[in-house]
Amino acid sequence: MEFYFKNVGTKVHLYREAGLFDDDLGELKETFTGKLKTNKIFGENFELEDISGAFSKGQRYSIRSTKGLSGVLEKKTFSDRYTLKQT
Repeated sequence: MEFYFKNVGTKVHLYREAGLFDDDLGELKETFTGKLKTNKIFGENFELEDISGAFSKGQRYSIRSTKGLSGVLEKKTFSDRYTLKQT
Protein backbone atom coordinates (compact mmCIF):
# COMPACT_ATOMS: atom_id res chain seq x y z
CA MET A 1 0.00 0.00 0.00
CA GLU A 2 1.39 3.41 -0.94
CA PHE A 3 0.68 6.89 0.38
CA TYR A 4 1.71 10.36 -0.77
CA PHE A 5 1.26 14.04 0.05
CA LYS A 6 -0.34 16.42 -2.45
CA ASN A 7 -0.96 20.15 -2.36
CA VAL A 8 -4.60 21.05 -2.92
CA GLY A 9 -4.65 24.82 -3.18
CA THR A 10 -2.61 26.02 -0.22
CA LYS A 11 -3.32 22.93 1.91
CA VAL A 12 -1.53 19.57 2.05
CA HIS A 13 -3.64 16.41 1.77
CA LEU A 14 -2.77 12.77 2.44
CA TYR A 15 -3.60 10.36 -0.39
CA ARG A 16 -3.64 6.55 -0.60
CA GLU A 17 -3.17 4.74 -3.92
CA ALA A 18 -6.32 2.86 -4.79
CA GLY A 19 -6.21 1.75 -8.42
CA LEU A 20 -7.50 4.16 -11.03
CA PHE A 21 -8.56 6.91 -8.61
CA ASP A 22 -6.61 7.54 -5.41
CA ASP A 23 -8.31 8.14 -2.04
CA ASP A 24 -8.09 11.65 -0.58
CA LEU A 25 -7.74 10.90 3.13
CA GLY A 26 -8.08 14.52 4.20
CA GLU A 27 -6.23 17.71 4.91
CA LEU A 28 -3.19 17.38 7.16
CA LYS A 29 -2.99 19.82 10.06
CA GLU A 30 -0.04 20.10 12.42
CA THR A 31 -0.82 19.71 16.12
CA PHE A 32 0.90 21.50 19.01
CA THR A 33 3.14 18.44 19.51
CA GLY A 34 4.25 18.40 15.85
CA LYS A 35 2.12 15.48 14.70
CA LEU A 36 0.10 15.64 11.50
CA LYS A 37 -3.61 14.77 11.70
CA THR A 38 -6.57 14.51 9.35
CA ASN A 39 -10.01 15.34 10.63
CA LYS A 40 -13.00 13.96 8.75
CA ILE A 41 -16.47 13.92 10.25
CA PHE A 42 -17.37 10.68 8.48
CA GLY A 43 -14.71 8.12 7.72
CA GLU A 44 -11.21 7.25 8.75
CA ASN A 45 -8.89 9.76 10.44
CA PHE A 46 -5.10 9.49 10.39
CA GLU A 47 -2.28 10.62 12.65
CA LEU A 48 1.30 10.81 11.40
CA GLU A 49 4.44 11.41 13.42
CA ASP A 50 7.86 12.00 11.87
CA ILE A 51 10.19 9.34 13.31
CA SER A 52 13.13 10.12 11.03
CA GLY A 53 16.45 11.13 12.46
CA ALA A 54 17.57 14.73 12.75
CA PHE A 55 19.35 14.62 9.38
CA SER A 56 16.65 12.78 7.43
CA LYS A 57 13.41 14.63 8.26
CA GLY A 58 10.38 13.43 6.32
CA GLN A 59 11.81 10.01 5.40
CA ARG A 60 9.81 7.90 7.90
CA TYR A 61 6.45 8.45 9.55
CA SER A 62 4.58 6.46 12.16
CA ILE A 63 0.96 6.20 11.00
CA ARG A 64 -2.21 5.30 12.93
CA SER A 65 -5.83 5.42 11.87
CA THR A 66 -9.13 5.33 13.71
CA LYS A 67 -9.99 2.09 11.91
CA GLY A 68 -6.98 0.17 13.19
CA LEU A 69 -4.34 0.74 10.51
CA SER A 70 -0.91 1.21 12.07
CA GLY A 71 2.63 0.97 10.86
CA VAL A 72 5.54 2.92 9.46
CA LEU A 73 5.58 4.85 6.18
CA GLU A 74 9.01 4.76 4.53
CA LYS A 75 9.88 7.01 1.61
CA LYS A 76 10.82 5.23 -1.61
CA THR A 77 14.30 5.99 -2.92
CA PHE A 78 13.54 7.85 -6.17
CA SER A 79 9.93 8.85 -5.58
CA ASP A 80 7.67 11.08 -3.52
CA ARG A 81 5.64 8.02 -2.46
CA TYR A 82 5.74 6.19 0.86
CA THR A 83 5.27 2.45 1.37
CA LEU A 84 3.49 1.08 4.43
CA LYS A 85 5.31 -1.40 6.67
CA GLN A 86 2.63 -2.72 9.02
CA THR A 87 3.44 -3.41 12.64
